[in-house]
Amino acid sequence: MRKLKRRAVSILLIAVLIIAGLGVFSARLYNDGGAWAAFKGNGNVYSSGRLKTGSLLSREGEALLHFTKDGSEYSEDADTRMSTVHVLGDKYGNISGGAASLYRDELISYSFVNGVYTEEGESVRLSVSAELSKAALLALDGRNGAIGVVNYKTGEILCMVSAPTFDPEGDGTDVTDGAYLNKFISSGFTPGSVFKLVTLTAAIETIPDLYDRSFHCDGACEVDGVKITCTHAHGDMKIEDALAESCNCTFAALAAELGADTMADYAKRLGITESFTIDGARVSAGKYEGGGEFLPWSGVGQGRDLVVPASMLRLVSAVANDGLVPEFSYKYGGSGAERRLIPEDTAQKLALMMSYSVAKTYGRENFLGLSIAAKSGTAEVGGGREPNAWFVGFSTDESFPVAFVVMIENGGSGTYSAGRAANAVLQAAKNLF
Repeated sequence: MRKLKRRAVSILLIAVLIIAGLGVFSARLYNDGGAWAAFKGNGNVYSSGRLKTGSLLSREGEALLHFTKDGSEYSEDADTRMSTVHVLGDKYGNISGGAASLYRDELISYSFVNGVYTEEGESVRLSVSAELSKAALLALDGRNGAIGVVNYKTGEILCMVSAPTFDPEGDGTDVTDGAYLNKFISSGFTPGSVFKLVTLTAAIETIPDLYDRSFHCDGACEVDGVKITCTHAHGDMKIEDALAESCNCTFAALAAELGADTMADYAKRLGITESFTIDGARVSAGKYEGGGEFLPWSGVGQGRDLVVPASMLRLVSAVANDGLVPEFSYKYGGSGAERRLIPEDTAQKLALMMSYSVAKTYGRENFLGLSIAAKSGTAEVGGGREPNAWFVGFSTDESFPVAFVVMIENGGSGTYSAGRAANAVLQAAKNLF
């Protein structure tokens, strides 16, 4: 009898282990089945290590990249190929975070229930517009940098261009240094005055009398023993004029008053120094180091500050959307998920001041037919090189809900160089709405 009981317990234990094992396997299959099916050794979906099924379509429905057993076929238009290659990925996997890798499960028509159920694969429609991407590459005018445009209501990325670029159908002779790097998601750059949005957010929320204060600028000042220079003497200003005039003395003084810990905290909570993903593609974290002598200049966006264009785009998207930021996606229709990045009241104050900056400083006549709020940045990078030129912001027209970032390496004036590029891209983006 005892032997029978021991056998029964053993059998029950084995059964429990089998059921547990099946449970673990099923969970792994549910979570990782697509990756297993898309393993490059799977001859049903790969040929010589290259995907052979499925298509990636533009927002307009144009085939940007089609996979066949004979190889990958990009668009017939060279400008389309060069402006979208960093979104799509190249044939040999040198570009990380490309759509060809992100959406493999769908391209090979994998499902948890049916597995890989067709040899032709599926078409994946992207949110990226081929026409807008070409307009963005044209606006860069042969210069290195990154341009991104997103629908700040849905999170759909309408355009993501990185330069230098190359033709994925070329013979490889046009692939220059840095061409495989997606600067929109993977590179941090000295931000200059666009970082003043971070300093301003911290000041709005932690300095009670900020709007009652008057700030003074003689063209230069000393903050905590550090000499700060401005483009010219701004005189007496309120905070909204200090942003519109992009007064370095004001924002250096604010950073010193806020302190390095508060500045670092806001850089993190606003997403500047944290990493996030776009449909699984990792966005690099920026950097804030404002200790000691670097503190005053850090509030201006100089010193050791580094910002990734995608993170700055997410920040201005939140400002545009009352503090809520949708989860970014390269897929048509967006993800539907969102998070609160900024308190609603703070976002509205930032939006008003950025709109005022356009009216007072940048000139609405330079953005005909558009209603935008923006901030420029002219970031000194040293070494005798021209500054990095930034222009970031969003449309205040609810029927045209786009946010944008333009960063041109060694582009000179943010207002003139990046601002003109932003206008060209936004004018083209209107055709999508």
